[in-house]
Amino acid sequence: MPEVEVSQIATLAELNESFWAWLDCIYHRREHRETDQTPLARFQAGLDQVRTVDARALQTAFLWRETRKVRKDATIALQGNTYRVDAHLAGRTLELRFDPFDLSQLDLYLDGRHLGRAVMVTQGRQRRLAVQRLVTDPPAPPPAKSSLDYLAALRAEYQQLRQQEAGDLQFARLLDNSTPQPEEMEEN
Repeated sequence: MPEVEVSQIATLAELNESFWAWLDCIYHRREHRETDQTPLARFQAGLDQVRTVDARALQTAFLWRETRKVRKDATIALQGNTYRVDAHLAGRTLELRFDPFDLSQLDLYLDGRHLGRAVMVTQGRQRRLAVQRLVTDPPAPPPAKSSLDYLAALRAEYQQLRQQEAGDLQFARLLDNSTPQPEEMEEN
């Protein structure tokens, strides 16, 4: 954090690039005293233990939840928005699951059972009020307190490392020897 505060980082992309540069150039390459391994080597040694998560299950795990009673006209209100549900649910209390950054879709649950999606009737708000302030323009970066920008140097080192790993791109190498060259094609 101290390095970020004195850096000239102005965008989230620069912050992300700085993180990946630190992760790849510093963190993954230093041996840990407790394990006598670098974090990258330790992670790669346990790759057979890594399980992937279903993307839909991960997305569902982070949905917000609220309960609402269905009105007599088979509608539900949430954050100034009105949604239509099946008429037979009037008077029932449902659990709503939703992305607070996108109120266009509401999943309906009754006693833990998924009933489907509510239909948007009127939209007064696109995001939940609690997260609205998070979706603003970033503040102007603070003035640098030091002339040395460690993260900028680290990002430059990271770019150089990635270029070295990629090597020079030579289109001639891409051609397979069995692929006829243009001059061979003219002879045929």
